[in-house]
Amino acid sequence: MKVIVIGAGKVGKEIATRLLAEGHDLVMIDKDNARLEKIEEDFDCLCIRGSGSAAKTLNSSVVRESDLLIAVTNSDEVNMIASMTAKRIGIPRTIARVRDPDYSNNLVISKEDLGIDMIINPDYSAAIEINRLLTMALPVHMEPFARGRVQLADISVNESMTLFVNKKLMEMDLPRSMLIVAISRNGEMLIPGGQDTVITGDVIYLLGHSDAISKVCSKVKKKRQKVHSVMILGGGRIGFYLAEKLCVQGMRVKIIERNKDRCRELAEKLPEALVLCTDGSDLEVLRREGVADIDGFVTTTGLDEENLLLALLAKQMGAKRVIAKISRPGYAPLVEQLGVDAAISPRLITAGEILRFIKGGRVLSLFLLLNEKAEVIELVVQPGSKIVGRPLYKSGLPAGTIIGAIQRGNKTIIPRGNDIINDNDRLVIFALGHNVHIIETLCGLGGLTA
Repeated sequence: MKVIVIGAGKVGKEIATRLLAEGHDLVMIDKDNARLEKIEEDFDCLCIRGSGSAAKTLNSSVVRESDLLIAVTNSDEVNMIASMTAKRIGIPRTIARVRDPDYSNNLVISKEDLGIDMIINPDYSAAIEINRLLTMALPVHMEPFARGRVQLADISVNESMTLFVNKKLMEMDLPRSMLIVAISRNGEMLIPGGQDTVITGDVIYLLGHSDAISKVCSKVKKKRQKVHSVMILGGGRIGFYLAEKLCVQGMRVKIIERNKDRCRELAEKLPEALVLCTDGSDLEVLRREGVADIDGFVTTTGLDEENLLLALLAKQMGAKRVIAKISRPGYAPLVEQLGVDAAISPRLITAGEILRFIKGGRVLSLFLLLNEKAEVIELVVQPGSKIVGRPLYKSGLPAGTIIGAIQRGNKTIIPRGNDIINDNDRLVIFALGHNVHIIETLCGLGGLTA
């Protein structure tokens, strides 16, 4: 697929990384020469200097012949105009980043009428994910596949989980209709073998029959303390969206923000929240506002270092569940090792949403794990593809890939090495991110997305 990305900033670069890893042809457009020079150094793609909303730029033959345009500049208006223009000159699909709540929530006409197939809002998506992490009542998250017949579950292992902790995989009393497909440890994804041991702090990923997964999860469910109160450090867009969600759920919300004008705006838009105009990096302020008794503490300022440091300090001061927003995805594993409950990267979330959109025509479902280091994908094997008719151990699947389930008609198979893939089998596959393109090719799904 030929993809145009307008905007060579942080989000644009993250998207470029993902698209090139998937084997797509890429063209980057930006007005900034320095940014484009950096892109040319780091990526194998064509760069065009120019305005993404200018007809002269978009009318070039290189742009007109593309299959998808993604506009992610810092200007909502430029992104919308670029998408509208692209659709009118014949580009089949467009994606626009729109961050302003007044645009994303109150458009007079629909995005389809504007010629935009997908609107992405990294700040809103980050707030939704933070809200999910804050309100999870259990250390278990489940995701359905194969029309609900197969489940993926991730379990945060603690010392009370005797079914798993300090045991080798081969020693565990688990149903044969499920597999431990991966272990996340200290920010790294491990593909385990029978001799590997699960330890406290690991996140294990189980894939198998829904009834077997539910049975195992019921043995380890230990309810977390419910979140009633949340302190948000930073009143930007993420802080606003998150506070709005939490207030609707009836939680007590405090927002700490330095900027007086922004505080007035937040107080007007969020009457249910308590907005404090003060310096949230002052530890005395945090103590005075009761951080030791708070159920959830979230840092959403524009500085990674401030977010990380204050999240760590809040945890040490007694906050129950602590989440930090980060711009550099590479920080995430380190942060969680240090004791912060979760680190959220808006641009990684955005890249994942775009990946799901692009794969929509050939992959039935997609679930991204551990900051997109691994994926669980569900797909239908195309007749005559390379993987058909071979036992799995001879299928050519790359290392770091596990076929967790085969759905064949009404039959669900948890496969072993001697099982053979047939035409039109529905597969649920766990794979390290860099393997996905190879897997799709083996299953006959290479080439353009429909």
